[in-house]
Amino acid sequence: MPPPLDRRDFLKAAGLIAATPLLDACGDSGLAEAPTLPPPLPVPGPAPAPSPAPMVDPVFPAPGQEPPSFDFPLVLALPFAHGVASGDPLSDRVIVWTRITEITPSAQSIPVAWQVSTSPTMTPVVKAGSQSTSAARDWTVKVDVTGLMPATTYYYRFTALGQQSITGRTRTAPAATVDNIRFAVVACSSYWSSTWSGYDHIADRNDLDLVLHCGDYIYDFIDEDEFVRSRKNSRDLGFVDNRDWLDIAELRRRYALFRSDAALMRAHQQHPWFIVWDNHDIDTGYGNELPTPQDGMQSTTTLAQTTQVFWEWTPSRPPLADGSGRFLLVDDGSYPTPPDSQLLYRRLPYGPLAEFFGVDTQIGLPGYGLTLDASHLPANTPSLYGRPQFEWFTGSMVAAEQAGVRWKIVNNQTWFAPADTPDVIAGFPSVPKLNISRWSSYSGERTALCQALRGSNPASLRVRGAVFVSGDSHGNFGSDVIETTQLLSSYVPGAVARSTRNGSTATNTGAGSVRVTTGNTPVVNNRALSVGVEFAPSSLGRGGADELVSRAMIDGSTTPAMPGTSSQEASVMATRGVEAAVINGNKNVQFIEWVDHGYGIVDLKPERAIFEYWWQDKLTVDSPDVLGMQMVSFAADNPTAVPMPRYRDQLDYVLTHGMTVAATTGTRMSEPAPLTEMVLPR
Repeated sequence: MPPPLDRRDFLKAAGLIAATPLLDACGDSGLAEAPTLPPPLPVPGPAPAPSPAPMVDPVFPAPGQEPPSFDFPLVLALPFAHGVASGDPLSDRVIVWTRITEITPSAQSIPVAWQVSTSPTMTPVVKAGSQSTSAARDWTVKVDVTGLMPATTYYYRFTALGQQSITGRTRTAPAATVDNIRFAVVACSSYWSSTWSGYDHIADRNDLDLVLHCGDYIYDFIDEDEFVRSRKNSRDLGFVDNRDWLDIAELRRRYALFRSDAALMRAHQQHPWFIVWDNHDIDTGYGNELPTPQDGMQSTTTLAQTTQVFWEWTPSRPPLADGSGRFLLVDDGSYPTPPDSQLLYRRLPYGPLAEFFGVDTQIGLPGYGLTLDASHLPANTPSLYGRPQFEWFTGSMVAAEQAGVRWKIVNNQTWFAPADTPDVIAGFPSVPKLNISRWSSYSGERTALCQALRGSNPASLRVRGAVFVSGDSHGNFGSDVIETTQLLSSYVPGAVARSTRNGSTATNTGAGSVRVTTGNTPVVNNRALSVGVEFAPSSLGRGGADELVSRAMIDGSTTPAMPGTSSQEASVMATRGVEAAVINGNKNVQFIEWVDHGYGIVDLKPERAIFEYWWQDKLTVDSPDVLGMQMVSFAADNPTAVPMPRYRDQLDYVLTHGMTVAATTGTRMSEPAPLTEMVLPR
């Protein structure tokens, strides 16, 4: 059997699809001469920092007045130049984070005081303490603040070296029933690929409980098609902020670069986060898509270091080293050092309405040199989870179902549901797999996971309300969760049509393909095989199919453009063909759009979950927020519902159920944390 195609190679070649009848179905045909390259895009970003005035360097100069010898990514005033952050909230505690940055370290250890209040004015202070930081943890501060009230908004700040940080806002998880939980979903956030307007829009929302990041929180190199911006507008590919890292110091600097973005700084300031890593976060090797003077050099970073720095720079609470997925809970205010930095999977209970599960589908891949226990699977079946994580995940999902939790949210790196070349009969691939998702190579374990959710578990219990939120493939994706791509099965989907929604740019019209019927009847649930739903709201910048199709067209290997069309229009037209191919070849797929970028909003209520795809033009600073698509999943069956029957564990276009596409809002609001300091990325 031929080897699977690489996902990027597939998408680069996908422009060929534009010459097939698939595009005719989407209303695009008659392509002719090849496009010419557009002029180089302007590089958006902050203006260069003003030249320092002649002066004796003070300990903490004004923003932009640092001495020329000190070149480090910053966004606020020293020493709290990377802002504040919070994450992994439980009902009685939350992690709060900051970093001390000095021109020259003033001591081997620096005490940092912290305060927590119920008011943005920080009066009264309800919790306070102190923690020392040092170079051993890259001067980061992480406090597990305990003794808090459930479902409560708190504000926090830090003080050190006579200076005070900005104030942050966070929120604890509920312990009892609430009527609404709202969270944002982000993935694949490349600094160089986008102006990150999406992070600004997330920061501006005052009704969110949490932000989920599905991995690739940082990136190791610039994509060859996506050099949109850079620090100080530098185009020097040998510059440390424009190439892969070579050691742990450069890796830590990469987090500082990403956290020097004003939009990301604000998004962390305003909301607690729940983050998992993916390949770009924990990569150990050196390599770039664009050539650099350092090509051929070897990185000294190890997996232990890349995972260590993830825990240093993210407001995440590490799990215990026993593989149980239970948290390390630190009650004395000391730094929560991970007992095993390579363990990621963990769980956030959010009361009866929801639980959040963070999984790891990256570190078990062969390139990391780890040996996973696959004894939970048939002989010679590869495992992506490993037995401890598999048993933790399936056992925890069953326990949540037994406890009556309505929605089980899985923070998952890569598309889980099939999105590949279909099989006529399960287990007998008729053509090579496209490898859009790494699960194509782990279909046996995907089947075992789906079967466990369907009831093949020690409790013989069907798990309901599973929601996978995913990243990695840089496309907008919505799907029922089934385990196979086979065409011959009892699963019968609805009809496919071109979306009538438009994207964030004038060229992205009819954005994507969507199923406009459910396939069900009041008598027969034709999609009963689905064990949950999947929601993947593209990337916050890293390129989709249209960029790769454009590259293939530039290389001269694929479809030319229609006369009178721009190269952008031609690549969008070709991408429409890719989308049609995926949704028509995979009957579980309910929506796909592979041009626009942004983030997602999930609005949970006891009776239903709404999934919103929010898009921004990644090339435009302060790009407007566009609601591109809205899907729904219901918590209970209602076969007699009008205009369409409603069944659990299925994802549908809201219009099929007589609803309108209209942005949801939360049932509660909280006052934002103030930002009174000068914000100057530099």
